[in-house]
Amino acid sequence: MRHLLLTLSLFLSLGMLADHHKKSDENAKNSPKNPNHLMTFKKCKETKDGVSGLLSLADKTWKEIEEDPEDEDKWLEAALLADLAANYSTVYDVWCKDMIAQRMKMRKMAGKKKNMKDHHHKEKGKKDS
Repeated sequence: MRHLLLTLSLFLSLGMLADHHKKSDENAKNSPKNPNHLMTFKKCKETKDGVSGLLSLADKTWKEIEEDPEDEDKWLEAALLADLAANYSTVYDVWCKDMIAQRMKMRKMAGKKKNMKDHHHKEKGKKDS
């Protein structure tokens, strides 16, 4: 139970520290460029990493439950960690997944354009020779 309380207090305190309510130049620079995006790519990565951390903690808790299945506090801790991971996964799916897929698509298209341009220059060089 103590591990659970420490974990929850860590997440809550980090959330309070991150919520400073001031619009500074740094905040404006780090805010999403598109008004339809709630989170930046950096925040999306942090969310994904947070989900990974929560799942790792839940896995560790499940291993402890296997050793002592009668420990009700461990069952509660595992349930809470799994619930937090599910909630953050939903946030990632809703606000980040499509945005990141769109970014990857645009990078792929830019790469194809560059390759076509390079190929065109090579063909033009062959004709000039």
